[in-house]
Amino acid sequence: MPNSTFPAVISFADKKETTPVITAKYGDENDEDFGARMANAVEVQEVDVNLYMSKELWLPAGARGAFGGQIVAQALRAAFYTVSDEMDIHSLHSYFILPGNVEVPVIYQVQRLRDGRSFATRVVTASQRGKAIFVCSFSFTKDDPSTQLSHQTDMPEAPEPDSLPSEVELTQKALEQNDLPPKYREYLQLRIEESSPVDYREINIPQPTFIARRWFKTRGQLSSDKRLHACVIAYASDSGFVGTAAKANDVPARGIGMLASLDHSMWFHASARADDWLLYDMHSPRTGGGRGVAFGRIYSKDGLLVATTAQEGILRLSKREQAKRNNMIPAQSKL
Repeated sequence: MPNSTFPAVISFADKKETTPVITAKYGDENDEDFGARMANAVEVQEVDVNLYMSKELWLPAGARGAFGGQIVAQALRAAFYTVSDEMDIHSLHSYFILPGNVEVPVIYQVQRLRDGRSFATRVVTASQRGKAIFVCSFSFTKDDPSTQLSHQTDMPEAPEPDSLPSEVELTQKALEQNDLPPKYREYLQLRIEESSPVDYREINIPQPTFIARRWFKTRGQLSSDKRLHACVIAYASDSGFVGTAAKANDVPARGIGMLASLDHSMWFHASARADDWLLYDMHSPRTGGGRGVAFGRIYSKDGLLVATTAQEGILRLSKREQAKRNNMIPAQSKL
């Protein structure tokens, strides 16, 4: 029986049983077990030269396919294995083509486009059953010891992460409402049972607003491998990102009919530990045509700008929410 990170995770090492075993729940004393599980969630195994395979995949509650952040992280992990140790990731640009099926492994084909003195370029195509589901270009660079220009934006003020309720606590509070539709109540209960290995702490900002902020870090410690930390940051950067566009329009979670990432880009500015608190400052400048755009900045707790992100995603209203808004008087957004 596979020992998986969370429910709906498929481990491809042993598929005799697909029911996952959870040995730690949120808040248990053995949370450190999630450090190893987080590392396994972004790991890939070598099949042949330039060819890698996922070890496991996660299907989030209510999602159409495997978690996009996990696909990005595993593709980055595969690309890392094809460059020298002195190379660090500095940017990635990706497209989600098809939803990932958690029942079969993802195959990552790495194309080595260039190996220069200062930069290396890789293109990774993720496929299942002969069809591409995801493609990403990665650029790596060596550390430059010469005198450099340097500036960054200031980290916004934010409450201490330990003063904020966890995602599980917020979900439990939402379940206390008596007027929840049965399907949405079931979805929230599944969210609690997922027992995520990443601890997210949402910062309450009055809506409607085009800004969203959250702290995040892994539950449990990770090794000192900085490449692992980069993969985990990439993993977490996809969570809740395009949802910022829904918040800009004051759409409740149950009013969303479809929310899915179309693309994802990242620029890595400095190394950081994913098991220390990181602040994700997000904003959405535009929604339209059934899509929403979001940009983000990730800061370490001491204010260092670690990464910049960008994403566009599908954002469609549920039929009920469409009917509700069709009966409202149109108003121009003042954001």
